[in-house]
Amino acid sequence: MTALTFRTGTVDVNDIFSSSWGWEQTNVNFYQVISTHGKKTVIVREVRAASEYDAAGMSGTKKAVLNDFIGEPLKRQVKDDSDRPNIKIEDYEYAYKSEPGEKHSFTSYA
Repeated sequence: MTALTFRTGTVDVNDIFSSSWGWEQTNVNFYQVISTHGKKTVIVREVRAASEYDAAGMSGTKKAVLNDFIGEPLKRQVKDDSDRPNIKIEDYEYAYKSEPGEKHSFTSYA
């Protein structure tokens, strides 16, 4: 398995991509790279998140739980058009390479 190299960084197996999306709430999802192919293709799987809630319980932070997979593998092209590598999950959801253990803010709606 070979790391993919881009202008904004590298992508390798076990790297985490995170997305933050939503309208009345901020959803955070995490994707772990399970394989690399060619010059810019990865297979990712969504992983569970560990959540820490604030005192009111309507917001907090999440971080990825490595190897705790949910959902099916997704084949995606890595893009190099921002400050770090990213992948398009859906039309409304883009995930960006994150540091291991990095916490991401979320909000929930009653």
